Amino acid sequence: MDNVELSQVDRRLDQRIELEQEPLRLSWTDTAGKSHAIDAMCIDMSRRGMLIQLSDQVTMGTKVNVRFLSKQADCDPLEAKVSRCHRKNFTTYHVFLLTK
Repeated sequence: MDNVELSQVDRRLDQRIELEQEPLRLSWTDTAGKSHAIDAMCIDMSRRGMLIQLSDQVTMGTKVNVRFLSKQADCDPLEAKVSRCHRKNFTTYHVFLLTK
């Protein structure tokens, strides 16, 4: 296996925290200076990032703030960067965020 394949295997071995249907809000400012916010659902989370589901596309490379909305999630907002965004079906997108 080359280094890329080994890296992909290592990533899949990261422990994942199942947070299916955990509500969260993404917020960011685009390159034109316009603020955006959208509600989303967390699918799962690892030490390197999180997979979320939302209703709109977010441009790859966008830096976002992620805030968990449930009362049980007593944590500060996370800073993340959109690594992947692909259409799941006609109404949803799956987005992978790299966390800092």
